[in-house]
Amino acid sequence: MNELTIRGEVYHTGEVKEYGKNNFRKHEVVIKTGDDRFPNTIPVEFMKEAIDYSTSLKVGQEVEIKCRLNGREWEKDGNTRYFVSVQGMDISFANETADAPF
Repeated sequence: MNELTIRGEVYHTGEVKEYGKNNFRKHEVVIKTGDDRFPNTIPVEFMKEAIDYSTSLKVGQEVEIKCRLNGREWEKDGNTRYFVSVQGMDISFANETADAPF
């Protein structure tokens, strides 16, 4: 797995969504990086116990998120597509020194 760090401002927080019979939960948070002229909005997915910390994020907060970059291949009717997702693993706040413990 590839790990990376994203620094920026919380731009949007979605609702926690549940999927399937096992109640798999996912929470999407969008981080804005770059400047106003060339903004870059990056959706970051939080799962399992990381959701306990991602749901406390507020729009406008400056954060640093340690992430995993995941890719997968999907094929249907002879067409192959590739998808990338960013999974949030750890959150640091710009005005705090402690990390979220997950």
